[in-house]
Amino acid sequence: MTKNYSFLTSKKKEAVTALFFLTSCISFAQSDYKPAVESFESEKGLSAYQITNGKIARSEAHRKYGKNSLQWEWKDKSSIGTSKFKILTAEESPLEYGLFFPSSPTLQMSIYNEVAQNGKITVSFEKNGKREVYFDLPLSFTGWRTIWVPFYEMQGNTPKKLAQVDYDYFKITSSTPTGKLFFDDIIYSQYQDDRHAYPDEIVPFIKSKLNLGEDHWMPLISNYDRIKNLKTEAVTEAVRKDLKKIESTIEQNYEADKKSKLNLKSLREDYKKLNLVDNGKTILGPPLTFKATQDYYDESQQGKQVLTDVQDLGKTLKKIASSYEKGTAAEKEEMKTMFLNGTKYFLDQGWQAGSNGGTRHHIGYNVRQITEAFFIMRQVLDDNGLLAEVGASLHWIFNIGSLLDNPENFHVNIDYLNTQSYYHLMLIFLFEKQEMQAAMVQAYSNFINITLAQQKEEWGFKVDGTAWHHNGSYPAYGLGAFQNVPKVIKTLSGTKFRIGSEGHQNFKYSFLTSRAYSQLYNWGFGNAGRHPLENNGIYSLKNEFLEMAYAGNPEGTSAIDKDVAEAYLRLWGKEDPKTTASFAEKGLYPEILSGYRSLPYGATAIHRRDDWAAIIKGYSKYVWASEIYVKANRYGRYPANGTIQLLNSGGEEASGFVQEGWDWNRYPGSTVINLPLKELEPKLPLIMFRSNESFAGSIVLGQDGIFGMILNESKGTNADGNESNLGFPGKLTAKKSVFSFGGKMIAIGTDISSIDTKNPTQTNIFQSSLKDTKAPIMTASETITKFPFETELKKNKKSSNWLIDPYGNGYNVLSNNSVQFKKAYQQSYHNEYSINTGIIEDPVNGARETYGDFASAWIDHGTSPKNASYQYVIYPFLSKQNQNNFGKIAANDKSFEIKRADGIAHIVLNKETNTTGFVIFGANQTLDKEIIKEVSSPALLMVNQKIKNELTISAVQPDLNFPEYKPGKYRNYSQPVELKITIVGKWKVFPVDFIKNIDTSGDNTIITLMCVDGLPREFKLNR
Repeated sequence: MTKNYSFLTSKKKEAVTALFFLTSCISFAQSDYKPAVESFESEKGLSAYQITNGKIARSEAHRKYGKNSLQWEWKDKSSIGTSKFKILTAEESPLEYGLFFPSSPTLQMSIYNEVAQNGKITVSFEKNGKREVYFDLPLSFTGWRTIWVPFYEMQGNTPKKLAQVDYDYFKITSSTPTGKLFFDDIIYSQYQDDRHAYPDEIVPFIKSKLNLGEDHWMPLISNYDRIKNLKTEAVTEAVRKDLKKIESTIEQNYEADKKSKLNLKSLREDYKKLNLVDNGKTILGPPLTFKATQDYYDESQQGKQVLTDVQDLGKTLKKIASSYEKGTAAEKEEMKTMFLNGTKYFLDQGWQAGSNGGTRHHIGYNVRQITEAFFIMRQVLDDNGLLAEVGASLHWIFNIGSLLDNPENFHVNIDYLNTQSYYHLMLIFLFEKQEMQAAMVQAYSNFINITLAQQKEEWGFKVDGTAWHHNGSYPAYGLGAFQNVPKVIKTLSGTKFRIGSEGHQNFKYSFLTSRAYSQLYNWGFGNAGRHPLENNGIYSLKNEFLEMAYAGNPEGTSAIDKDVAEAYLRLWGKEDPKTTASFAEKGLYPEILSGYRSLPYGATAIHRRDDWAAIIKGYSKYVWASEIYVKANRYGRYPANGTIQLLNSGGEEASGFVQEGWDWNRYPGSTVINLPLKELEPKLPLIMFRSNESFAGSIVLGQDGIFGMILNESKGTNADGNESNLGFPGKLTAKKSVFSFGGKMIAIGTDISSIDTKNPTQTNIFQSSLKDTKAPIMTASETITKFPFETELKKNKKSSNWLIDPYGNGYNVLSNNSVQFKKAYQQSYHNEYSINTGIIEDPVNGARETYGDFASAWIDHGTSPKNASYQYVIYPFLSKQNQNNFGKIAANDKSFEIKRADGIAHIVLNKETNTTGFVIFGANQTLDKEIIKEVSSPALLMVNQKIKNELTISAVQPDLNFPEYKPGKYRNYSQPVELKITIVGKWKVFPVDFIKNIDTSGDNTIITLMCVDGLPREFKLNR
């Protein structure tokens, strides 16, 4: 409609025009107002909502982010709703891994209820006036509740998982006569990781069609009900004493340091940072969050983000709790007030039994301190009527009712053992009645014993001693279990609730295996998971080794475990003379750890002599190569490509392995395609690559052993996330072996091929950091002190082609390969930094690029090689005298003979022991002139023949043969595989249970044996 302003003066016309323009802008702005998240910080948010039969207002009485929430009061059937909202795309949603893990549109919001009642509300979304999806929420709670509800979990015309949604109206309807609720931080639709939305008592329908027990982090209503329904029995005096002993032992771990003084000023400052306000009815404060980074946040709508992470609250309450007994009566009263306010805030924010706050995945890491604080202050909580509610909250969060489930549903999990196992024991003493405590401790002991003993589960402690997590051998995660389970075993030892011998023994074996794959404390880059060259190791386990020693042996017949005690003395005895003397009085002395150890579930072997260890690492169809994460180990493609890491007693750094300046293409022993780091970093956010090759393993005979693998990057699977087909474009392949005899190792590679025509394929001999750039590097032709320096060591047919690295390791190249060598200042990138995205996990003092001085040597096979090869011998950590004489030592070493090195087999004879090692890649292939004529499957064998008519054989078919339940997905335990070995001549075999058949009907002896777990089968024969 046209406006007629002819009757107005010019100034009045200007004023009216300006007013009309302003009104139009406001109207336009309101109509254009479509927030992705609504926090009701302005009247705009309130005016966007329509209401029937009630009233709405902005309120400061309860709030999450910002200063306001939406208060809705109603009578009769009432509803509120809005069309003013935005639906976020996947790209706009805060997904850490993008769409690598399945993610779907999800409604997220917080609701506050002052008075619990029997009614419900219905939340729905409409399209063109028609209700499309909806769900009901009961009002049987008080305090805040935060919910995450994926649209595919709602009722009505639900969308498919992952599919974008398109609704135009959001509505909340009440069917109760009267009521009042508060709403805040409504994220109408953001993509959320489908694994993480959790059911609870007000949204029990989420994941209702899944086996919820598979996610051990998820508090389950069924488990909480088991606690409520548990029937208890009268407690004997002996049991009361045991309970008191256990509780006192736990309490001693948290006794305040009597030497330290109370710092009340610091406590007040920490408490003040919580910004808590007592309004007489409840304790107000910022949102008490968990995983806040997963929530979409819009500062323009919600204001500056102010929150308190539950872990930070826990740190403050733990600090108060730990200081409480140090105060005077007046000081204790002040600390008690602070502690109780923090507790009431915790509960009011929705951290109550029956609430999951949207998600609780990986919650165990974040609630350790708050759990300890509540345990320490349990008497104060009881005196103030809060113990039952706090105890119930923690029993829910920690899913402690799972201990009462059917034992058939018990499954070992490293995360549980790390973050929850000890706290489960602690939280039992937040039950008020001893009858309940006794029943739960007994259930707990049974649960721990059963799960620790399990070897054929997805994760846990395998028969070879490896600790499995994330579908692979993972020492870093095992460390968490090793830090907590010893406390459990020690705390329960000497009581009727002690852990059974089965669980104790299996855990002890894995616990001690950690010191077998570590040198002295470091477990090396090959098994570092996503944290390479970060000083990973068992050095933090000093107290835990003592706890396991003093927990007694698994059978319960000795108060001290001899094996663990002697391992402790080797590792820490020199720095602990008191314990050393005490153990010596009992006839216990430092162990001598030498020889060879095979870890098939880790495709790892460890060869030890004197005070050094060589860690040899591969991967296969069942064992992943490394863990590359979105913000960790971004260049970690090669640490298991048949690597050989030499470690002296000083560990990684003292042996030349540091991250600063490290070339991620140069892991020693590896065969690789040397790529620019920008290309070495994968595009996928998460890769745990497994090849399609089942041949990777090792065997041992006496003090020696051999390792072999088929390296094949062309095709495989991803062990985590989407286990889709995966491969690297260069299609690198190789057959690799390492024969560990005495104080040396013979490394052989054949059939080395790739199709990369741009980047060279190389086998790395060493990469060592230089503490001094003038450190001499000895070669067959000269001693080099220059820096920088680069040369090619050409094959000399008249003499050996050898060199010695800066740490005294000698390398003698036997094959007709030239060796590239350099000393240089290297620029690289921190493993947590992505060169392609510019993202870094932690600032690391601002370090994205790293720098360092290194010496390196490698064999260059050229671009796109076909059937290239190498042979070299390693002499670890030579004495100064042997370094000076290394040329003669290498040239005159007649202690071994490489009898064959091709695509069918690598065969090496150790003349000192008359032991022949066979790495046989070809099945049913005749091995001429050998005592082993052929094998039915690819295999590793060692044959010792000290006396002409006697043989000792160690053999394995290394295929772990995991059951495959979906393409590329495995149950992580080995199934038996058959191996037939044809031995030249007629032999009598000493019977052992794994030999299934002996055929001597022909001129040769055919032995059929069953292999499982990739472990060596050793047996003897007489002619």
